[in-house]
Amino acid sequence: MADTPFVLRDISGKGKGLFATRPITRGERVLAEAPLITQRQPVSNATILLALARLSDTDQRRYFNLANAWVGLLAPPLGIFKTNALPCGDHDQSRGHTVDTAAIFPLGSRFNSSCEPNVNNYWNENLNQITFWAVRDIAEGEELCICYGTPLAKRADRRARLESSFRFVCNCVACAREGAALKESDDRRVSISRLYDEIATCGSNPAVGVRKVKSALKLLEAENLLGSHGASFCYDAFQFCTSVADVRNSKAWVTKAWEGYCVERGPQSSDAVKMAAYMQDPRAHPAFDLLPRKTLVGPD
Repeated sequence: MADTPFVLRDISGKGKGLFATRPITRGERVLAEAPLITQRQPVSNATILLALARLSDTDQRRYFNLANAWVGLLAPPLGIFKTNALPCGDHDQSRGHTVDTAAIFPLGSRFNSSCEPNVNNYWNENLNQITFWAVRDIAEGEELCICYGTPLAKRADRRARLESSFRFVCNCVACAREGAALKESDDRRVSISRLYDEIATCGSNPAVGVRKVKSALKLLEAENLLGSHGASFCYDAFQFCTSVADVRNSKAWVTKAWEGYCVERGPQSSDAVKMAAYMQDPRAHPAFDLLPRKTLVGPD
């Protein structure tokens, strides 16, 4: 990739990580990479060895140079895959999305994890590549991190899941909080998750749904997660507004959703393209004018 804005460095007690070599702008694509090997569930040592046998010696070495959190517990090929594989699909498990295909990416697999990520990974089916997007402005020298786990949970639950899946105790900026700051953070993240579930039940009461979206967005901003999780909430608000034929606020919300998906997933992602179409004509949404007409509220 031309002008790769990062470098791989050793991190004391943490293996290796990727660090910005220049300022990176919010919404900038950091990396796009094709898979080295791809696996569908169920994955086994045998299926991985079969895939590795098709690679060149150089690419096999690239695979075996990746970290292995399962030394002594799993055969090395399987341990490396479990440690480094990234999903080829929507990876947001906090929203009930699961993916049955995962892959190894020699550079992409080097991103470490943070529960307050500055980069979002997105599988682009059109490119057949995984893409990584800066979800906020990143300073030169800052480590680039994605989120391996479920950020919308209490620290204890996040840590337990990461330790179970990746065998490390997370000490990211979010998990390093203590005392009152930790409790406030835990409460906000649990509230966001609860609001997501509640919003899904507000189809017949769009005014309440929009209010809940606005509450969720404020909490996401307080947790520095707006850039990685805000777009889908804005799309929910758009759908509430279209259902009551509130065109002006529909356009305002879908514009925010489009902006968010461009940052999270890129302007050519299927979600961003869909939002761009609704920006031109909110009436094209199938929910338009399904409920009694009223005027709701737009984004702040």
